[in-house]
Amino acid sequence: MVHKFDPKNAAKLENPERLVEMPPQRLIELLELSGSETILDFGAGTGMYSLPIADAVPDGELIAVDEQPELLEMLRDKLAANTPAGRVSIVANTDGRVPLDDAVAQRIFMINVFHHIHGDPAALAEVMRLLAPGGILLAAEFAQMERPFGPPNDHVLPLGELRSALTLLGLHERGVYPPGEVGLYHNVVVAAKPQA
Repeated sequence: MVHKFDPKNAAKLENPERLVEMPPQRLIELLELSGSETILDFGAGTGMYSLPIADAVPDGELIAVDEQPELLEMLRDKLAANTPAGRVSIVANTDGRVPLDDAVAQRIFMINVFHHIHGDPAALAEVMRLLAPGGILLAAEFAQMERPFGPPNDHVLPLGELRSALTLLGLHERGVYPPGEVGLYHNVVVAAKPQA
């Protein structure tokens, strides 16, 4: 059974320390943005990373996808108070399906999401359907280590399993960043979908 994030824990998603621990600017660099891409924040939650990354695509679009209506409502409230440089769309993932065209995104990022879906073939297939050929996927997951916050280590996806899962999807690894290189407590893997 796939573990779902409990919306009652939304305050954890809004902790400003998250942006210090893993600065959005480092993610923007790894996503190799020119400013005109369509980026998908898969499992966007309250949009803690959606808005700063949308600022990096003034001629593009960020699509925030989540299955929790309560979290998406919080993101809508943020958008009402803060207009990022790039356009932001909010899309609900319903019954495991994202109502968007195939290959809509040149970039997809997932922050603390992959451990929720790595055992769900339908969810993984949906991610791959949405990523354009030649597109980049970035997955950041808490590392198994002593940390001041985050899930217990027995709820963390080991780096080897994350890398294997991305390879099994047919993605080509471009970079692996252990804790301290991008986020203080995260492993980050960047991979690319082959050109058609």
